[in-house]
Amino acid sequence: MSDTRYEEGDQVAAPDGSGVVAAVLTDDFEFPQGGSDGDEGGEDLVPVDASDDRPAYVVGLETVGSRVYRASALEKTDLEDEEATDATDGDALTDVVDEDVDALDGLPEGWDRDSVLEYWSSIGGSWESCVDDMTDEFDEERAKEHCSAMKDEVLRTTRWRNRF
Repeated sequence: MSDTRYEEGDQVAAPDGSGVVAAVLTDDFEFPQGGSDGDEGGEDLVPVDASDDRPAYVVGLETVGSRVYRASALEKTDLEDEEATDATDGDALTDVVDEDVDALDGLPEGWDRDSVLEYWSSIGGSWESCVDDMTDEFDEERAKEHCSAMKDEVLRTTRWRNRF
C-alpha cells in the first residue's frame, strides 16, 4: 500500500496544477471525458480501475476542470503555492473534464473558482460535509442544491451525480 494517500479536501499539486481532492475512489468507476456539451447520456466515459490498494483521486484543478490521478502523481501543497506544480511528475488516469456548468451563478456574489476550491477544502471535500455545513445557513433542500452547484464547479461537470 502506498504511504502517500490523500483524503477528500486535501490541497494537492498535480502535473496539471494545484487543486483539491474531490473524491477518493476505491471501486472501479467511469469518469466523464471531454467537451462542453454536458452530455448526460453516458457517452464519453472512461473506465478507471480503483481498489483499496490503488485508489483513484479525483482532483478539482485550480485553473480548469478535474482529472483523475494515482497518489504517485500528487503531492500535498497549498493552493497559494505558485511553485507547487513544478514538484510533481506522473501520469493522469483520465483527460481533463471541463464542461460548461453555470454553477457559480447560484453562489453568493463575489465567489469564484478559487473561493469554491478553498471552501471545498475547508469542509473536508465532500458533498455530505458541505450539506452538513450549509444546513446551518439554509434549509436542507437548499443546502443540497447549493452543495451540488459547488461540486459541479469543483469538477466542472454535472456527470458526477449518482456516480461518486
